[in-house]
Amino acid sequence: MAREGGTSVTDATDDRVQPAPEGAVPGPVDGAPFTAPAPFTASAPQPFTQSERVGRGIALALLIIPAGVIVWTVLWNIGFIASIVTWGVAFGAVWLYRVGSKARVTRAAFWGIIAIVAVTIVLSLLAGIFTDLVAALKIPLGDALTDDRVWGLFWDNLFTNGDMWQSLLPSVLLALLFAVLGCFTTLRRASRESRA
Repeated sequence: MAREGGTSVTDATDDRVQPAPEGAVPGPVDGAPFTAPAPFTASAPQPFTQSERVGRGIALALLIIPAGVIVWTVLWNIGFIASIVTWGVAFGAVWLYRVGSKARVTRAAFWGIIAIVAVTIVLSLLAGIFTDLVAALKIPLGDALTDDRVWGLFWDNLFTNGDMWQSLLPSVLLALLFAVLGCFTTLRRASRESRA
């Protein structure tokens, strides 16, 4: 028999009242106490680790590569070389990194952004040279992109045509100079942030 207040229960073998364990309630069959289950608590989501944040940020920053290559190639075909393209690539890479990681630029992220800018510059120069070849062949760009013979000719000229490089060298060096000037300030700021 339970006392008022529900703090003790009666043992069936004798009439003495025994205290129930804390958190126990009388059982439904024989009055033996059992412990109630703990209430459900949802675990808080674990924050991302630093490496996960860097990975997410760099993955989003990679989107700047195709955008930079397209803009560079359009300007290259107009005959215009501008540092604003690489400034935009560096700025866009840093901005996208921060959006993806939701954190400031770390040292590892800084080197990742440098790599993204460098890859964009190299791919942009190659894309510019490819479009020059397509223009010389007088075929549509869409057809050239899917033609194995055009790609074979492109790689052959890229690695064996010294005359092509001699004619392109001034433009390539000027483009690289403007590329470095364009991204230098943004990357220097990102470097300072990564050391803070």
